[in-house]
Amino acid sequence: MTPMDDKARAEMQAQYRFLVINLCRITGAVLLVVGLAAIAREAFGIPKAAGYVLFLLGMLDFLLVPVFLSKRWKSKPDQ
Repeated sequence: MTPMDDKARAEMQAQYRFLVINLCRITGAVLLVVGLAAIAREAFGIPKAAGYVLFLLGMLDFLLVPVFLSKRWKSKPDQ
């Protein structure tokens, strides 16, 4: 077995990070929808108060977490 070169490793890491960021967005969107359903009709047997919590967590997960991860994982320019 040959070890991966740096370029292939960097490419794999970039794909992994892209996947993680998109999974955060999808999870946030699902939390938003479930929270809104709970707020509007108490769907899934979830009380309204829990719906508001899910909605706020979904907003954070959908809007802020991907930005935070992107800034944290941004590559530094070579000097």
